[in-house]
Amino acid sequence: MANKSVSPPSILLAILVLVSLMISTSASTWQSCRNGECMIAAAAEEEEFGMESEITRRILATSQYISYEALKRNSVPCSRRGASYYNCQAGGQANPYQRGCSAITRCRS
Repeated sequence: MANKSVSPPSILLAILVLVSLMISTSASTWQSCRNGECMIAAAAEEEEFGMESEITRRILATSQYISYEALKRNSVPCSRRGASYYNCQAGGQANPYQRGCSAITRCRS
């Protein structure tokens, strides 16, 4: 039996042929998508926008809504200086939240 070895140039040639076949196959697939036969990306984009409007519709369908007064043009929700938009009363604090005192916040008594 004769010992036959494959030369490095023939291995390199075989690899180049395989790579060129893979590239040509992917290029032909891309061309078919460019001609309108492959619409997966467009369908996914439409679905994405559909989901966005579905989410928006669900948020607006909740009981927390924006009043028509707030949507009027050139109107200020609360014209009292320093008052909160949510507590628009005379003497109402703009930020009534008070946090507790702890060693981390270094409060002074």
